[in-house]
Amino acid sequence: MEINITSRETIKPLLPTPNENKTHKLCLFDVFQQNFYFPIILFYHKTKDMQGFSQVSTQLKKSLSEALSIFYPLAGRRSDFFNINCNDEGAFYIEASLNFTIEEFINPPKLEFLNKLLPCEPNKTQPFQQVLPQLLIQVNIFKCGGIAICLCNLHTMLDACSCCAFLKTWSSLCKGLPKEEISQPDFSSASSFFPPRNIFGVRDGVLNIKPGLNKEKNCTTTRFLFNTNAINELMPMSENDETSSKTTCYQALSTFICKHMAMACMEEYSSCDCTRPVVVVHVVDIRRRMGEPFSQDSIGNLLWPIVLNYDKINMNTDVKDLVRIMREGIGKFTKELFLRMQSDAGFLWSDECGELMHEGLVEKNPIVLVFTSWVNIGFNELDFGWGKPLWLALRGGNQETMPNATVFMETKEGIEAWVTMEQKNMAILENNVDFSRFALLNPSALNIKFI
Repeated sequence: MEINITSRETIKPLLPTPNENKTHKLCLFDVFQQNFYFPIILFYHKTKDMQGFSQVSTQLKKSLSEALSIFYPLAGRRSDFFNINCNDEGAFYIEASLNFTIEEFINPPKLEFLNKLLPCEPNKTQPFQQVLPQLLIQVNIFKCGGIAICLCNLHTMLDACSCCAFLKTWSSLCKGLPKEEISQPDFSSASSFFPPRNIFGVRDGVLNIKPGLNKEKNCTTTRFLFNTNAINELMPMSENDETSSKTTCYQALSTFICKHMAMACMEEYSSCDCTRPVVVVHVVDIRRRMGEPFSQDSIGNLLWPIVLNYDKINMNTDVKDLVRIMREGIGKFTKELFLRMQSDAGFLWSDECGELMHEGLVEKNPIVLVFTSWVNIGFNELDFGWGKPLWLALRGGNQETMPNATVFMETKEGIEAWVTMEQKNMAILENNVDFSRFALLNPSALNIKFI
C-alpha cells in the first residue's frame, strides 16, 4: 500500500481561550494514566453529499478549529503533573492520499496497514517530561473519494467516552448543526469531585505496577468477530443456575476470551511445574456507576481498573465460574466505594485498597489481561455530513506495546473484539479450535454496501 502525506499543519482554536480558562486541572484518575496515544479510525465512503476533497478538507479544518475553541484543553499542553496549560498551541493535522479504494481496503480489512493511516505510533508509552500535543489527526483520502478520519488521543485527559464527546462536537459543527444543538463539554465535574493527588507510595498493584512487569513487548493486534449467532450460543453457556441475574453480553464474551487468552499465554510455560496466576482487569466507566454530577459530556479519564484474580484457570475451567467471580468482583465497586475515594484522601494507601487491587500477586509475575468496552459510546453514530461510518477500527500490524488487551466495539454483525497479544501467543489463540468455533478471525464480510 502506498500512502503519500500531502500536508502537515497545526490547527488552532478559532477563538482564543479566555484568561479564566487558561489552566485546566486534571482529575485524580487522569494522574494514573500512562502517557500514550490511543487510536480510533472512522471510515466513510464518498456519497452524493460529499463534495471534492478540497472542499471537504476546508470544511474539516474550519469545524475542527471551532471545536477546539469549545474543547480548549485539547489545544493546550501539559504544564505539570496536575495541569494542562490551555495555551492554544493547537492540534496536529495531517492529510494523506492512498492508492487503494476504500472498498479494497476494508473488504477484507487490511489490518496490517491500519497503523499507516494513523498520525503516530499508537499505545507507545512516552516519557512524562516530553511536552506532547493532546490531539493528533490524520485524514486519509482513498482514490475512490472515500476518507478515513484517524485520531490519536493523548490519554492525559481523554478516555474513549471523552474522545467521542469531542468527535460529536466536531462532526456536528462540520455538518452545520445550529449552535443550540451542539453539546457542550463539562470540564469541571471530574477534577472538582475527584481532585488530583500525588500518588507516590500508593499500594503496589495494577495502579502502581513495578517497572519490571510493566514492559512493552512485540505485539500484534487482531480483529475477531462474534456474530449474533455466536453471541446467542455463548450467552446460555455462561448462565449460572444458582442466580437469577442474566449474563450480559460483555460478561459472556470477556470471560470466554479471557479463558483462551490465558491458555495461550500459559502454553509456553507448560513444561515447568510452576503456574502463573491470572489477573484480569476490567476498565469500567465511573460515569455510569456514579450518576450525577457526571454525564457522557463529563471530560476526563473517569475510569477505574477492577482487578480480579482467576486462580488455577485451565482448559477445564467452566466459563460460568469465571462469570461468577467477575460479578462478585465488579459488584464491590459501587457508588458508595467511589464516594469513599472522594471523601477519604487516604483510601488509595489503605490495606482495603491494596486487597481490592490484589497487590500480593504483583510479586508472582502474573499474566495480566485487560478488557474494556467501547460499545454504546456513540462512535458508530458520528456523522460529519456524509452519513454514519462504514466501519470503525483501532490499530493493526506489529508494534512494541503492552500485551494482552481487548477492546470491544459494535458492528452490524455483532461485536468485534480487538485483541493485542505477543505474536507467538496470538498464533496459539488463533489456532485454538474451541476459540475459533465462535470467533471469526478477520472475516471478509463487513455487510457494507458500496454505492
